Amino acid sequence: MQGTQIKAKPGRKKKLSQLTEEDYQQIMQWSGDGLSETQIATLLNCSISTITREKKRNEQFEHAIKKGRYQAVQKVANKVYENAMEGKETSAIFFLKNRDPLNWSDRQQVDHQINLSNVLQEAQGRVIEGKSERIDMKEVQVPYEELTTNKKTNK
Repeated sequence: MQGTQIKAKPGRKKKLSQLTEEDYQQIMQWSGDGLSETQIATLLNCSISTITREKKRNEQFEHAIKKGRYQAVQKVANKVYENAMEGKETSAIFFLKNRDPLNWSDRQQVDHQINLSNVLQEAQGRVIEGKSERIDMKEVQVPYEELTTNKKTNK
């Protein structure tokens, strides 16, 4: 493959079904360099829908894109690991947070579970029974009769 685009006859797009081994290598390189599928489509002179369709139809094409991405991630992960082992603090922290998130996470997750039904039933029981409750440092007593009288007059 010459340059950055697949060469075809002038005025005609090269069909993705006619890709050579060299073309697949170039696609893998582009993917590994971080190009998106949209950018790869532009370089192949086709649409993103053609890329999507070709990945479903052509296993070798899909493999070239995935392998390029995987190899790039592997290189970066290896570099982070090397930096962490050399004592570079940022890389070491990043490595530990991703390899052992239960022990090295910045965020602590606390789960609280409240049975709202029980809370509401207890509150309703306190109001109906007319028990004393502290509200804003004042003791308030609400008799049951007063509650039912107010409900009838508000209707």
